Amino acid sequence: MIVQNLDLMDPKRFADGIPYEHFRHLRDCAPVSRGTDTDGEPLWHVVRHQDVSAVSRDARTFSSSPTTMTSIRKVDPSPPIITFLDSPEHTRVRKLTFKVFAPARLAALKAPVRGIVDLLLDEAREKGEFDLAEDIALRLPFEVLLELLDIPRRDRTTMLGWARRTVNLGDKEYGDDTGPDAFQQIHAYLNDFAHHRAAHPADDCFSLLLNARLNGAERLGLPDRLTPDEVGLFASTLVTAGIETTYCSVTGGVLALLDHRDELARLRADRRLLPTAAAEVLRWVTPVTHFARRPVADTEIAGQPVAAGEKTVLWYSSANRDERVFTDPDRFDIGRSPNPQLSFGGGGPHVCIGNGLAVLELREFLDGVADLLPLLELAEPPVRPETNFMNSVKHLRLRFR
Repeated sequence: MIVQNLDLMDPKRFADGIPYEHFRHLRDCAPVSRGTDTDGEPLWHVVRHQDVSAVSRDARTFSSSPTTMTSIRKVDPSPPIITFLDSPEHTRVRKLTFKVFAPARLAALKAPVRGIVDLLLDEAREKGEFDLAEDIALRLPFEVLLELLDIPRRDRTTMLGWARRTVNLGDKEYGDDTGPDAFQQIHAYLNDFAHHRAAHPADDCFSLLLNARLNGAERLGLPDRLTPDEVGLFASTLVTAGIETTYCSVTGGVLALLDHRDELARLRADRRLLPTAAAEVLRWVTPVTHFARRPVADTEIAGQPVAAGEKTVLWYSSANRDERVFTDPDRFDIGRSPNPQLSFGGGGPHVCIGNGLAVLELREFLDGVADLLPLLELAEPPVRPETNFMNSVKHLRLRFR
């Protein structure tokens, strides 16, 4: 049933999943519509693929500052993370951190990522019954990112506890106030670690970031290198954002394959489908449901006038089901091609800088889990959090038949 006045900023409206029927109605009847944030601030909802992509790519008109967050995630953005920066500051940080995700570095991570996947799956086998969300989906990106950052193993258990509390922020199981505190704890630890590496360089990611130089930065009046504080903040953002995206993709991907056994059989029979399967999981799940922008001048979107400064919410969950772009968008098809999904943003300068690592993690997980899934069944119904920001499953208990 279509709820004409459904409040998309109310996290409770997402407790049973994404309201796809409502988004379909908006795409047909009101592609740019009025809404209100949880604090009463008026905003615009943008739901069509073409418009979400156009706004994302037009960074000169649509600003990410002071924050791209909405609803209960509207926290103090200082110091501003890379997501909340506009050019030239955003361009500077992005170029100085790009080497972390260079193709050669990602290629070197393939074997360690697969080793982590296999270890987590082996542990699940030993348990017989397990929570995919807690035991695998949360730990996989966490272990990969801490391997990338070379964080001492003695500190990883403590950091995992902090990271868990940043996931599904706003859900009462995690507490309304623990998320920001947890990020601050992660930030404090990684900031100290960055300062330590500045004084004691090593062959690791932190030293790579500290040693990076940007030619021509002086002409823009910007520093040509990152400070230890900037490195610590970037690493904190990488850990929290990187965990959330893969967390949602893993849980949502498993549910999709269990619900579509024919597609699971296709994947098991032909691993050459892994690249398109990963892309389809990302489209189907759409881990981050939305981000916001603000126009710096009066403009229009799809013919709708939008005034300077008015918050504009880009709904990736809707764009990825747009029937104007995707044939039979409500069908899960691991061979879908082309697949212009917008799960890492709609393009432009703010496309997710860690998307290559996220895809690597997802592909290796799908490859590792494909032959196990026929042996698994739901032990309990999936439990979704109350959040309108991540399309996640906070508990997904599975058991071997």
